Amino acid sequence: MSININKTRVMSYSRKTNVLLYGYQLCRTAITRTSCVKDLLKDLSVFFDSKLYFHNHVDFLYSECIKLLGLIRSITFRFSSLDCLYVLYLTLVRSKLEYASVAWNSITSTDSAKLERIQKKFASVCFYRYFPHSSYSYTSALERLRLHPLSLRRHLLDALFFIQVYRGLKSCSSLLDNASLRVPTCHVRDFSTFSVRPSERHCPSSRCALATNVVGKDLDIFADGAVSLNHILQACTKHFTVLLD
Repeated sequence: MSININKTRVMSYSRKTNVLLYGYQLCRTAITRTSCVKDLLKDLSVFFDSKLYFHNHVDFLYSECIKLLGLIRSITFRFSSLDCLYVLYLTLVRSKLEYASVAWNSITSTDSAKLERIQKKFASVCFYRYFPHSSYSYTSALERLRLHPLSLRRHLLDALFFIQVYRGLKSCSSLLDNASLRVPTCHVRDFSTFSVRPSERHCPSSRCALATNVVGKDLDIFADGAVSLNHILQACTKHFTVLLD
């Protein structure tokens, strides 16, 4: 298979003010470099910017999902059952909001709150349509609808990915290189399984390791048997709720 040079791009990732750029060539032809400021690189439906802030990807997700939610709200206006609306939201909207979240979950709290507004909108639609005589709050709506905050689910997906990689179910050599088992000293209260340096807490590998440390308080991540997101949700929701608050 030959590489299409016209579709090949070079992009440097850095948050420095002055970035050292190098011109790459392929078959003696210069490869086009994307701009560090204006251009975005879309790979497997995820928008990458040069500083890896993912603001543009969050904006794209919000725009697409709020339109889908409005469409679902319109076509289910006369539906008497909550189940149809619930399934449509999970299938069409929430699946988009969680796709490849391990790659872009290092977002700001502002962007996280922006995505959470989509589920708040869905919860309010369901609550006022099917439970009109109950007082509304987002927390009570989530309990009645059997949903969890999107930020919580993304953290659990980070932990699930880390566990699957550590068990050899998925391949990610860079994650294994940056994560190491923690050997505790005597008389300590920190029983974290994996060690994370304070200076690397915003690194994706460290973020997944931190999430796995929280999961490890209630779940044996080294036990035999399959581990799914539902298993982690049932075991670790309390600890993650405190962590996110």
